Amino acid sequence: MKGFFLTLSFLLLLNAKPASAQDQAVSCGIASGFPPYQFVLAGEPAGFDVDVARTVCARLGLSVSFAQSEWENVLNMLRFGKVDFIAGMEVNSFRSDYFDFTAPYSKRHDAVFVPASSTFSTVEDLFGRIITGDRHSFVELEWMAQGIHKKIRIMQTKTKEEAMSLMVQGQSVAAIMPLEVGRHLAKEMGIKVRVLINPDPGSEVAFALRKDQPELKRKMNMALEEIRASGELDALTLKWFGKSECAGLKTP
Repeated sequence: MKGFFLTLSFLLLLNAKPASAQDQAVSCGIASGFPPYQFVLAGEPAGFDVDVARTVCARLGLSVSFAQSEWENVLNMLRFGKVDFIAGMEVNSFRSDYFDFTAPYSKRHDAVFVPASSTFSTVEDLFGRIITGDRHSFVELEWMAQGIHKKIRIMQTKTKEEAMSLMVQGQSVAAIMPLEVGRHLAKEMGIKVRVLINPDPGSEVAFALRKDQPELKRKMNMALEEIRASGELDALTLKWFGKSECAGLKTP
């Protein structure tokens, strides 16, 4: 009988699924209207940032699920522990007061778009006008540094599509958004736009975490370095943008 139980115990151990990183799951917050970085395609999360998050998690043996919503909701998901991290957040001093960041994996260049038919040519033409876009973008922070931000009213929108649509409808005179987003939406919507100003030398983009997640940050930095060295990160950048924006980024 004793031998029977020893044999049974041995068989149970053989059949038991070992605890491993593969058993671990993480959740990632992403925006729903930010193509080609984060958007919905055929009912599923898609975009450059989504692919980078999947690749990093695969390196770590983590299964990842995506919580997709309006950007402000996504920020609150991270703040209140509803998701483990956010993909594709531009790093700046304002956000660093609230979140921790991994090493950057890309750059974005914020710009101010206007309709192609607009007669505006300088930022001064925007004074006293309404423009659409996210709060605390590089452009707005630059205007704050220049002391002119109070002369321009920024109407926050739920998505970049809405920001572009309001501009086309004449409810705003310009829209702030990354260059690639503006170009993608203009092509998708069949409209003609031009860049009024492009003061952003390139804002670093990283995964955002709460400040109490140092171990997850360490692991993600390790995975980012690995996919950078393997060429996977460049391959994803080429897939979505046709060029590499990873050169010159800081490493962990």
